[in-house]
Amino acid sequence: MEVKELLGKVLVIDDERGPRESLRMVLKYDYEVFVADRVDGGVELLREKKPDLVIMDIRMPEKSGIEGLQEIREIDPNVSIIMLTGYGDLETAQKAIRFGANDYLQKPFDTTEIQEVVKKYVNRSKLNSRKKQAQEELKKMTQSLGREVGKTNNLTSLGAASSELVRDLRNPLTIIRGYLDLLTYELKEKQECTSAGMDEYLDQIETNVERCSALVESWRALGRIDFSQMQRLNIPKLVNECFRGVAGHSEISFTVQVEGVEEQYEMLGERSQLQRAVQNLIDNAVAAVEQQSAPEISVTCTMDNTEIEIKVRDNGCGVDTKTLRWIFEPFDNTATIEKGAGLGLFITKKVLEEHRGSLQFESRVGEGSVVTVRIPQAHTALGYYSCPETLTPAQ
Repeated sequence: MEVKELLGKVLVIDDERGPRESLRMVLKYDYEVFVADRVDGGVELLREKKPDLVIMDIRMPEKSGIEGLQEIREIDPNVSIIMLTGYGDLETAQKAIRFGANDYLQKPFDTTEIQEVVKKYVNRSKLNSRKKQAQEELKKMTQSLGREVGKTNNLTSLGAASSELVRDLRNPLTIIRGYLDLLTYELKEKQECTSAGMDEYLDQIETNVERCSALVESWRALGRIDFSQMQRLNIPKLVNECFRGVAGHSEISFTVQVEGVEEQYEMLGERSQLQRAVQNLIDNAVAAVEQQSAPEISVTCTMDNTEIEIKVRDNGCGVDTKTLRWIFEPFDNTATIEKGAGLGLFITKKVLEEHRGSLQFESRVGEGSVVTVRIPQAHTALGYYSCPETLTPAQ
């Protein structure tokens, strides 16, 4: 039997059993409903269950709905609150609005009306929650960036890149600020909670916050190889893990071919950095083939006595000769909001070079691209590092 996904959580606080149970019966098929007959019990449920909407009667014993409203607003400024009022309580209901209620309904309520109002304000709370989360993520990302920029004096070779990163962040940050302003207008000024554009605003905010975070993490990666964390890494296994990272692209044909015995394809490296580098190459290939009718990406692994060679081929759009000249430059002028910020291949090449490897990029417009990575085998790389005995087994 298929279980229906509930739309949110609703807390009902009313000392009268009739209205309280009526609301529970009307809403239980679409929402997770919690009920309380006093303000104090409702506040406890608010803290525990974190509902999207509170429906509360104005006239109650011990503590009134107005007192409960003020207490709830101190705990959660964002949760939506609807006050229930009887005949003759209109002035009190309007007072509740001034104290932070979002709306009020008169008893006896109409079933259709209450369902529409509940849906509206549950959606409002969810939108507010997403907005708040986006703001918090943006704040964390900005603080992280500030801390990292403060360390650039020790990374003079990356001075230009850090300057360009800050400049490049302006575009997505401007987008985020713009959509937050639109959302704020919708939620606070118009008081409309059913706008079809709100989901789009939040999607844009979340997408660009993620993009900013990725930019900061990419910048942090530069010059941060920790050679004390060197491990023996199996290349085919690492490639397959990265392919699983793009498993959502089921329409793309992914293949990995290994010449000889797969277990012999060992190198020495710092796992997180190398995984990021390989993931960048695969993500670029995925982006290149997305518009193809029969998209294909293949990885071929071969080796000689000293080196492992990895070729990543795609049948995507390809890159023209002019662009190819700048393909490894940070923040080159081919980078766009949609395609990325121009750090991926720059970082990948730097990571590989710090592991004594190399990266080459060949491409033809309309035919696809081939990226060739050459990196020392584990036994060759042992001569580069001073403490090989501390290396962990192959991962």
